[in-house]
Amino acid sequence: MTRMQIRFVARAILTPHSFAAHLAGSSRLDRARMSRASRVPARVAPRDRGPGAPHRRLKLLCLHSFRTSGDVLRAQMTLAGWRETYEETCEFIAVDAPNRASGPVSEEVMKFFGESTERFEWWNATRVDGTETRSYAGLEESLRAIERACERDGPFDGILGFSQGATLAAIALATPRMRERFGFGIFVSGMKSRATETATLAYDAVTVPTLHVIGRKDRVMPVGMSEGLFEAMTSSARMRATHGGGHVVPRSDDDGEPVLREFLAAQRRRIASSL
Repeated sequence: MTRMQIRFVARAILTPHSFAAHLAGSSRLDRARMSRASRVPARVAPRDRGPGAPHRRLKLLCLHSFRTSGDVLRAQMTLAGWRETYEETCEFIAVDAPNRASGPVSEEVMKFFGESTERFEWWNATRVDGTETRSYAGLEESLRAIERACERDGPFDGILGFSQGATLAAIALATPRMRERFGFGIFVSGMKSRATETATLAYDAVTVPTLHVIGRKDRVMPVGMSEGLFEAMTSSARMRATHGGGHVVPRSDDDGEPVLREFLAAQRRRIASSL
């Protein structure tokens, strides 16, 4: 990737963990633009398409990161260019977790996404007996919320998550009662669950295609943890997309290509061929 491409990616990727530092020196992304982005509708309306359109749009259920919201994820995806890049091929439906944030929200999130907006979490992780094992309080409620979303807004072609939402999306695909609800998964900065509640979860039972988006400078979700999720899904037709950023929703991969384009195109072809 050229220096110009790197600078372009750096401007386009946004996350609560890096947002303040990114915007502090930027004159291109002001608060008014952020406010507009955070008001993107829950559903992105499709453009008119002629009868000769080759494939229908994919429908994805999207899960936000820890102590944010569906609104925040929609803003992140919009500012990363996903809406413009993929609106002809995808419908992103972002939902809120069923659990309100059980602790403080980061100052960066409040400052740039609004103090009055509600924040949610898929679970609150607590350490078990001083070990590396965790208990995920709220996980079962979140799995049921996904099932309700599928009944209300589905059926979905795939599931996508960022950070904690990516970890949950992977749990959903590995959970037997939910496995058939999604035809593929996309995990942006995700990892394997460390919860006692998922100790018997079989990631190698996931057979649908998956895309693992990994930031080489991610300090919140270290590369090794995301790679661990990738390596665990041995039965999946896996793809890996790396980028030079940190814990972010990225615009482009290391080759400067739209990070989801190749994978989504493959899923559209696969689904179209099965009709």
